[in-house]
Amino acid sequence: MKTYWAILLLLVLCGCASGEYGKLITPDQVTWIQKGGTTRDEIIARFGAPQMPEVQDLAGMQNMEFESTSVETVEEGKKVTRTKMKPMPQPHQTIAQYFFTRSEAIAFAGATTTSKNFWVCYDEAGVVQSSGFSEMPITSCPAASKK
Repeated sequence: MKTYWAILLLLVLCGCASGEYGKLITPDQVTWIQKGGTTRDEIIARFGAPQMPEVQDLAGMQNMEFESTSVETVEEGKKVTRTKMKPMPQPHQTIAQYFFTRSEAIAFAGATTTSKNFWVCYDEAGVVQSSGFSEMPITSCPAASKK
């Protein structure tokens, strides 16, 4: 009988284990952030450095726009059009992400994990272009809305 109670107590103690990683950032804590105005330094002063190094926005690297110029000439009595294309400079954005994960093991019910991710996209000058929340890390900045 003592063995039964010891096993039950062990299950209850193990079943209530939980762990947290990162810093929880809530929507109420980010109302002061202004797109096009708030800087990386201001974000870091308020929230600290992100847990992961900043990464390049992958979509910005993949979506290449080109500028084309055409020149018409006459060669050997025929009209010839030559077009030159050159890549247009793209804005380089970086993504900073703040992760928060909470894991809870509940006896007889399994485990639950809650993840919250606050992300910020900065331009080359370190100015906020967009920010938001997601459950998973992001790899590209959302398209900026035109005002």
